[in-house]
Amino acid sequence: MKKRLVYVLILLAAAMPLTGCWNSREPKQLAIVMALGIDKAPGNKYKVSFQVANSGQVAPGIVAGGSAYGAPATVYTGTGSSIYEAIRQSSRKVPRQLFFAHIRLVVIGESLAKAGMQELFDFFDRSRETRLTAIVLVARGREAEQVVRTLTPLEKIPANAVMGKMEYSTRLWSENLTVYIDDVIKMMVSEENVLLVSGVRLIGDLNQSTVKRNVERTSPAASINISGMAVMQDGKLKKWLDGSLARGVIWARNKMDSSVMTIDAMGKPKAVSIEVLKGKTKVKSQLAGNKLSFRYMINAEGSVSELQVPLDLSKPEAIDKLEKQWADAIREEVMTAFKQAQSDKRDMLGLGQLFRREHPKQWRKLKMDWSSAFAESEVTVTVHTEIRHQGLRNKSYLSNISK
Repeated sequence: MKKRLVYVLILLAAAMPLTGCWNSREPKQLAIVMALGIDKAPGNKYKVSFQVANSGQVAPGIVAGGSAYGAPATVYTGTGSSIYEAIRQSSRKVPRQLFFAHIRLVVIGESLAKAGMQELFDFFDRSRETRLTAIVLVARGREAEQVVRTLTPLEKIPANAVMGKMEYSTRLWSENLTVYIDDVIKMMVSEENVLLVSGVRLIGDLNQSTVKRNVERTSPAASINISGMAVMQDGKLKKWLDGSLARGVIWARNKMDSSVMTIDAMGKPKAVSIEVLKGKTKVKSQLAGNKLSFRYMINAEGSVSELQVPLDLSKPEAIDKLEKQWADAIREEVMTAFKQAQSDKRDMLGLGQLFRREHPKQWRKLKMDWSSAFAESEVTVTVHTEIRHQGLRNKSYLSNISK
């Protein structure tokens, strides 16, 4: 009996230092922020928009709190000299405490991106609640608030819709890069200080973008598209990259997942569509005397996904010709991207990091004037392509159509 009493006392003594759930917060007390929009406001201030999930609309009967009616998300705004001040100022409008642990998206307004956004991310880096794995986007030609307020079809939470578009655009089209808050902070403190951030464009009728009717149509009046890449230097937006120029940068940075490239055949422009199945880029740097040079070696595998001419793919010479044309197209895109970077004196290809790793001693001499050294460097691009598949047909039915 005495032993049992001793054990009980020991357990009670051991439990006393435990904190328990003294700082717990119930879900019905929280406003879960899914996306954040940051814009420039008058008086050198920030306007911050919070996209809050309506838990009752998203999961009625499952999640405590929230309304089963209305929009799936509500947007609140606050203004302040800092991000944190804007958050606290918005407490006058929000009936719950803002909760940032589930934030997935941070959108920066274009005007703020042009003015400079170096100071924006200290709050995210310092806070215990925010996560550095949220994706960063720049609102192209718009305020971030307009993007955050837009309702989207298929996904109830607009932030999830934009995340899905980023994922599939990056994976299937390869004219964008997925950049997280952590990546932005690392690049801002790097010696090159050049960063690529994907853009998001709001198109259509802006007056309809925030009403529920927008997602009740077969063709929404307003929608959000992933659009191009913003080139940032010293924390400021310098220019936009689009189309083949953006894809050339993706090839050069070894970020190619998949895409579709069209080439000429039988006298018809863009008659053959080739799906990029695999892309691998290796880069080597060399410093001979005072002359800097780079060598790109690209290997690509693809599949013929569509023909608009009666080309017989059962003939090896036809495949060889397509592979050569495809290799030339890739080489041209990479060369164009390289020459553009040189013309701008802006290392958006990440070659400074490569040179620093391969030649640390020489880097100490060149880093102070890296932009000029890079602008005067030489480049060679070698591309090897291989068409692995032709689909279910070697010979198109177009061959049997009488002219």
